[in-house]
Amino acid sequence: MNIEAQIRDLMARIQKLESSADTAKAIATALTIIAPVMAKLADIQAEVRQDLAAHGDEIAGLRRHMNDHLTSIRTEMLDQITALHPKAAK
Repeated sequence: MNIEAQIRDLMARIQKLESSADTAKAIATALTIIAPVMAKLADIQAEVRQDLAAHGDEIAGLRRHMNDHLTSIRTEMLDQITALHPKAAK
Protein backbone atom coordinates (compact mmCIF):
# COMPACT_ATOMS: atom_id res chain seq x y z
CA MET A 1 0.00 0.00 0.00
CA ASN A 2 1.46 3.31 -0.95
CA ILE A 3 1.55 6.41 1.23
CA GLU A 4 -1.14 8.19 -0.77
CA ALA A 5 -3.60 5.32 -0.27
CA GLN A 6 -2.81 5.18 3.44
CA ILE A 7 -3.43 8.92 3.77
CA ARG A 8 -6.77 8.61 1.94
CA ASP A 9 -7.71 5.69 4.17
CA LEU A 10 -6.76 7.61 7.32
CA MET A 11 -8.67 10.70 6.16
CA ALA A 12 -11.76 8.59 5.43
CA ARG A 13 -11.55 7.04 8.91
CA ILE A 14 -11.14 10.50 10.50
CA GLN A 15 -14.20 11.81 8.64
CA LYS A 16 -16.17 8.78 9.78
CA LEU A 17 -15.15 9.40 13.40
CA GLU A 18 -15.97 13.11 13.13
CA SER A 19 -19.39 12.39 11.68
CA SER A 20 -20.13 9.91 14.47
CA ALA A 21 -18.99 12.52 17.02
CA ASP A 22 -21.30 15.07 15.37
CA THR A 23 -24.13 12.55 15.57
CA ALA A 24 -23.43 11.97 19.26
CA LYS A 25 -23.45 15.73 19.86
CA ALA A 26 -26.72 16.05 17.97
CA ILE A 27 -28.27 13.27 20.03
CA ALA A 28 -27.06 14.85 23.26
CA THR A 29 -28.49 18.20 22.19
CA ALA A 30 -31.80 16.59 21.26
CA LEU A 31 -31.96 14.85 24.62
CA THR A 32 -31.38 18.11 26.48
CA ILE A 33 -34.25 19.63 24.52
CA ILE A 34 -36.54 16.62 24.92
CA ALA A 35 -36.00 16.07 28.67
CA PRO A 36 -37.90 19.19 29.83
CA VAL A 37 -40.70 18.44 27.37
CA MET A 38 -41.02 14.92 28.76
CA ALA A 39 -41.10 16.31 32.32
CA LYS A 40 -43.83 18.78 31.34
CA LEU A 41 -45.84 15.97 29.72
CA ALA A 42 -45.55 13.91 32.90
CA ASP A 43 -46.86 16.90 34.90
CA ILE A 44 -49.77 17.33 32.49
CA GLN A 45 -50.62 13.62 32.72
CA ALA A 46 -50.67 13.83 36.51
CA GLU A 47 -52.94 16.89 36.38
CA VAL A 48 -55.31 15.18 33.94
CA ARG A 49 -55.49 12.09 36.18
CA GLN A 50 -56.33 14.29 39.18
CA ASP A 51 -58.94 16.19 37.19
CA LEU A 52 -60.56 12.97 35.97
CA ALA A 53 -60.66 11.60 39.51
CA ALA A 54 -62.29 14.82 40.73
CA HIS A 55 -64.85 14.70 37.90
CA GLY A 56 -65.62 11.08 38.78
CA ASP A 57 -66.28 12.10 42.39
CA GLU A 58 -68.52 14.95 41.26
CA ILE A 59 -70.49 12.66 38.95
CA ALA A 60 -70.97 10.15 41.78
CA GLY A 61 -72.24 12.94 44.03
CA LEU A 62 -74.61 14.16 41.32
CA ARG A 63 -75.92 10.62 40.86
CA ARG A 64 -76.67 10.31 44.58
CA HIS A 65 -78.29 13.75 44.62
CA MET A 66 -80.46 12.97 41.58
CA ASN A 67 -81.41 9.58 43.02
CA ASP A 68 -82.56 11.26 46.23
CA HIS A 69 -84.68 13.71 44.22
CA LEU A 70 -86.12 10.95 42.07
CA THR A 71 -87.06 8.92 45.14
CA SER A 72 -88.71 11.96 46.66
CA ILE A 73 -90.63 12.72 43.47
CA ARG A 74 -91.80 9.09 43.12
CA THR A 75 -93.06 9.07 46.69
CA GLU A 76 -94.83 12.38 46.18
CA MET A 77 -96.45 11.17 42.94
CA LEU A 78 -97.61 7.92 44.54
CA ASP A 79 -99.11 9.89 47.42
CA GLN A 80 -100.96 12.13 44.97
CA ILE A 81 -102.22 9.18 42.94
CA THR A 82 -103.37 7.48 46.11
CA ALA A 83 -105.15 10.64 47.23
CA LEU A 84 -106.92 10.96 43.86
CA HIS A 85 -107.68 7.28 43.32
CA PRO A 86 -107.68 5.36 46.60
CA LYS A 87 -108.83 2.16 44.89
CA ALA A 88 -105.85 2.22 42.47
CA ALA A 89 -103.40 2.01 45.36
CA LYS A 90 -104.88 -1.26 46.66
